[in-house]
Amino acid sequence: MNMTWNLDSLYPSFESEQLKRDRKLLDQHIQDLKRWAEHHLKVKDVTAMSVEGFLRIYNDYKSIYVCLLAYAELTLSADRGSEEAMNLADDIEEANSEIIGVVVAFKRWFSTCDHMAELIVSSPYLMEHQFYLRELLLQSRYELSEELEMAIAKMQSTGSKAWSRLYMERTSSALADLVVDGETRQVTLAELRSMAYENNASLRKAAYEAEAEACSRIAEVCAASLNGISGEALTIYGMRGYQSSLEKVLIASRMDSETLAAMLTALRESLPAFHTYYQKKAELLGHPAKLPFYDIFAPVGVENGKITYANAKDTIFSSFATFSEELSCFAQKAFDQQWIDAEPRSGKGGYGLCIDIFPIGESRIMTQFTGNAIDISILAHELGHAYHSSCLANETMLNTDYPIPIAETASIFCETIVNHAIITNSTEKEALLILERSISDAGYYLVDFYARYLFEIKLYERRALGPLSVQELNELMIACMVEAYGEGIDPGTIHPYMWMNKAGYFMASNEFLNFPYSFGLLFSKGLYAEYLKRGEEFAPKYRQFLRDTSKHNIVDVAKTMDLDVHSVDFWRSALKLIESDIGVFIAKA
Repeated sequence: MNMTWNLDSLYPSFESEQLKRDRKLLDQHIQDLKRWAEHHLKVKDVTAMSVEGFLRIYNDYKSIYVCLLAYAELTLSADRGSEEAMNLADDIEEANSEIIGVVVAFKRWFSTCDHMAELIVSSPYLMEHQFYLRELLLQSRYELSEELEMAIAKMQSTGSKAWSRLYMERTSSALADLVVDGETRQVTLAELRSMAYENNASLRKAAYEAEAEACSRIAEVCAASLNGISGEALTIYGMRGYQSSLEKVLIASRMDSETLAAMLTALRESLPAFHTYYQKKAELLGHPAKLPFYDIFAPVGVENGKITYANAKDTIFSSFATFSEELSCFAQKAFDQQWIDAEPRSGKGGYGLCIDIFPIGESRIMTQFTGNAIDISILAHELGHAYHSSCLANETMLNTDYPIPIAETASIFCETIVNHAIITNSTEKEALLILERSISDAGYYLVDFYARYLFEIKLYERRALGPLSVQELNELMIACMVEAYGEGIDPGTIHPYMWMNKAGYFMASNEFLNFPYSFGLLFSKGLYAEYLKRGEEFAPKYRQFLRDTSKHNIVDVAKTMDLDVHSVDFWRSALKLIESDIGVFIAKA
């Protein structure tokens, strides 16, 4: 079975006539935007026709830009050594920097309008983009002059984005020697991490130790990358007027601090339940005291061997069908049309990924399928992202942006569907193993991501005083892991380079890729509880909810499903579902 994707519907190759035409068209749209600016920004009167003209040109530009950049990024993700992809990515980002000034100037010009409500309702096209326009007004408060924003965009190509690519290249190409079945093999960091789910306890421990050793060899480069990326973020966000990197992320996520505080309050209250679970897991795995960190994701029983890619595909189809036939057919389309690259190999990014290509109505998904049960969940997770985007198929490019916390809701909702379907069709013994894996996944999204959140908060506090050494980063990571995992794990078994396998820390301009996953897990739990109450009638309402996510903030889109994210009790109720599962597992294990 083919386990690699096909990008031909984007471009057949870097030398294709189609790519060359689109690259020229991108330049044409850039010139169109500049001409629009020269003609309209000198005129104080903001008219519906002039605003509509900008939005139409900008939508056209985005349609080409997204395709070109997606082709470069997808190729790079699957092959970090591709110079053609790297050159195209640099070229497109450089071209994009040319219009930053125009976009910033448009926001400022539009914000001078003193009859905005009347202006928007006077044009069906502006009405279609009213949420986008109001978001622009909010963003305009945190922007510098056109000249400075253009300079920042250009400098980031050789600054944070270059550091990010260096990190990706080093971690994807790093190899370690490992004895597997009596034979010494060279394995990637991604392969080593996947072995945390193996049945073989000796292999889990050996892989964990090999990962730590491999990380030590590239730690200095990764520390330099992290210092470069975080230092740039502090400088730029401070210049723009944000109080912190976290404030910038909350605004970009359309999420207020009240929602985050409510969620974190409930999460902290639930940590002792997870600590109890980890203590029980240590007992089941035969550890005399606390759980070693290398066994945090270990199965508690012997699973039925390796899962084939074909079996994983069929499991996803049948599981999604329990929710809706439409979701199942969508997954089948993604497999049949080769949207997925699941083949493990050197030089490929060791992370799950979904890139949506709205102009062609498709997505591309990357995973490292090694035959472990967790691989089904990862595939379901990324397919959830792709399905979410498919719900926005009829929107313009400017109306396809939705906040990361909600994006993670859709992906984790699909994971939940698969887990519940598998449990329903399993024996009691199999169901207990799957329940444990579900709790383990929840611990990953909640406990581990809480540790990541704590680390990032403290990283920016410390980075404001100067760069952090490898040793300082190691100590900070361990302290945050201990705070989150508490009495559940043996702190002496945490390898000090855990910060290096958190790719989110190294994604330029994408800080705090941690609490959105916790939000996604808990919000999806609340949605799944509603699905169990409403049955078949829920599926179309859920699809409408996903459609609405690009045109609402988080508080308002939650209200469309009758959920109050400002309420600590809402988050507590979602966590109670997981705590109940922990209770069942401990009683039956």
